[in-house]
Amino acid sequence: MRKFLSSAAVAVVMMAGLGAAQAADVKEVQMLHWWTSGGEAAALNVLKQDLSKEGFAWKDVPVAGGGGDAAMTAL
Repeated sequence: MRKFLSSAAVAVVMMAGLGAAQAADVKEVQMLHWWTSGGEAAALNVLKQDLSKEGFAWKDVPVAGGGGDAAMTAL
Protein backbone atom coordinates (compact mmCIF):
# COMPACT_ATOMS: atom_id res chain seq x y z
CA MET A 1 0.00 0.00 0.00
CA ARG A 2 2.87 2.37 0.78
CA LYS A 3 4.39 1.74 -2.65
CA PHE A 4 1.00 2.48 -4.22
CA LEU A 5 0.65 5.75 -2.32
CA SER A 6 4.21 6.75 -3.12
CA SER A 7 3.64 6.15 -6.83
CA ALA A 8 0.38 8.03 -6.72
CA ALA A 9 1.95 10.93 -4.86
CA VAL A 10 4.73 11.18 -7.44
CA ALA A 11 2.17 11.20 -10.23
CA VAL A 12 0.17 13.93 -8.50
CA VAL A 13 3.23 16.08 -7.93
CA MET A 14 4.33 15.67 -11.53
CA MET A 15 0.89 16.53 -12.83
CA ALA A 16 0.61 19.51 -10.47
CA GLY A 17 3.96 20.79 -11.71
CA LEU A 18 2.89 20.46 -15.32
CA GLY A 19 -0.35 22.29 -14.62
CA ALA A 20 1.48 25.07 -12.80
CA ALA A 21 3.90 25.48 -15.68
CA GLN A 22 1.06 25.88 -18.17
CA ALA A 23 -1.14 28.25 -16.20
CA ALA A 24 0.39 29.78 -13.10
CA ASP A 25 -2.91 31.18 -11.83
CA VAL A 26 -4.87 27.91 -12.12
CA LYS A 27 -4.17 25.29 -9.49
CA GLU A 28 -5.83 22.17 -10.84
CA VAL A 29 -4.65 18.58 -10.91
CA GLN A 30 -6.07 16.20 -13.49
CA MET A 31 -5.50 12.65 -12.32
CA LEU A 32 -5.73 9.87 -14.90
CA HIS A 33 -5.85 6.64 -12.93
CA TRP A 34 -7.26 3.14 -12.68
CA TRP A 35 -7.62 3.10 -8.89
CA THR A 36 -11.35 2.45 -8.73
CA SER A 37 -11.74 -0.43 -6.26
CA GLY A 38 -12.75 0.27 -2.65
CA GLY A 39 -9.31 0.49 -1.03
CA GLU A 40 -7.74 2.23 -3.98
CA ALA A 41 -10.51 4.81 -4.11
CA ALA A 42 -10.08 5.43 -0.37
CA ALA A 43 -6.35 6.04 -0.86
CA LEU A 44 -7.08 8.37 -3.76
CA ASN A 45 -9.48 10.35 -1.55
CA VAL A 46 -6.63 10.96 0.91
CA LEU A 47 -4.60 12.49 -1.90
CA LYS A 48 -7.57 14.59 -2.98
CA GLN A 49 -8.00 15.92 0.55
CA ASP A 50 -4.30 16.73 0.91
CA LEU A 51 -4.27 18.63 -2.38
CA SER A 52 -7.45 20.46 -1.45
CA LYS A 53 -5.73 21.73 1.70
CA GLU A 54 -2.99 23.12 -0.55
CA GLY A 55 -5.57 24.97 -2.66
CA PHE A 56 -5.65 22.64 -5.67
CA ALA A 57 -8.81 21.70 -7.52
CA TRP A 58 -9.01 17.99 -8.42
CA LYS A 59 -10.28 16.70 -11.74
CA ASP A 60 -10.79 12.95 -11.51
CA VAL A 61 -10.21 10.99 -14.73
CA PRO A 62 -10.78 7.33 -13.83
CA VAL A 63 -10.21 4.62 -16.43
CA ALA A 64 -11.68 1.18 -15.85
CA GLY A 65 -9.31 -1.74 -16.13
CA GLY A 66 -6.98 -3.11 -13.50
CA GLY A 67 -3.41 -3.00 -14.70
CA GLY A 68 -3.29 0.42 -16.28
CA ASP A 69 -3.28 -0.74 -19.89
CA ALA A 70 -6.56 1.05 -20.56
CA ALA A 71 -5.18 4.20 -18.92
CA MET A 72 -2.16 4.18 -21.21
CA THR A 73 -4.48 3.80 -24.20
CA ALA A 74 -6.62 6.71 -22.97
CA LEU A 75 -3.53 8.81 -22.37
